[in-house]
Amino acid sequence: LKSVASRSDWLSKSIPMRKVSVEKGYGGIHQELNPIMGLIESATGLVHSESMEMNNDPRFFQGSVLSKRLAAFSSLSVVSGLLVDTCISVIQMKKDINLLTLDGQLQLLCFMIMSFVLFANVTATYVGVAQAYHVYRLETAGPTGFEMACSYYLNPNIVSWRHVAIKCMLNSLPLFLVSTGLRIAVNFDRVVQHIEAPSAEMANALALTFLAMYAAMGVVLYFIHQKHVGVFRERYELAKAREAALVDHTRCMMAPRNNRPLDV
Repeated sequence: LKSVASRSDWLSKSIPMRKVSVEKGYGGIHQELNPIMGLIESATGLVHSESMEMNNDPRFFQGSVLSKRLAAFSSLSVVSGLLVDTCISVIQMKKDINLLTLDGQLQLLCFMIMSFVLFANVTATYVGVAQAYHVYRLETAGPTGFEMACSYYLNPNIVSWRHVAIKCMLNSLPLFLVSTGLRIAVNFDRVVQHIEAPSAEMANALALTFLAMYAAMGVVLYFIHQKHVGVFRERYELAKAREAALVDHTRCMMAPRNNRPLDV
């Protein structure tokens, strides 16, 4: 309750300052939010017209251990993004999978492996992009930005998903080669023999199976997203609520206690 109260006090102080800047004419003619975007913000909360506070702290421009680790982790997300693009092009292959033939069974195995590789690298790409984005936002959020970013980076949920993302990307590389080999083997057989088309019932069953599988993948990825956003918001709100009291105390100490002129 104290953290919520401190957070509300901090917001109540920042809102009047914003109104004063508008009244004095510093906002310009485009200061007000577009009515359509304002309606979307108030009704759905999908967009926000307010961002985190800006502080030109010189410590933001210095390197840190956290920045070094993020640089290494971000490079892995680039590789995952490339693999995602490759997997999508491979998955667009023909779906004439006849489970009554050896080629059809190999096709199914290839498609399942490639689907897993796609999901693993989509997960790795999201985690790599989201964690880097969240850490940089927290690190530049104020005097305690580095501590906020570290508390987010070292959160057990964030650490576990980061390790999962790295393992998904690295372990998907050999699986990608295996799936490519199966696809090449089927293509060689198609050159010398005719492939019998599957029945309508078999095609519908496979379609519904993979539809359910990809829907489950989407649900898992949405859960990962909600966990990252939840930890990010929690770290920011807790740090800001406790930081506000310290900043107010420091500003009170800097304020003059009397009207006497400075001595030195």
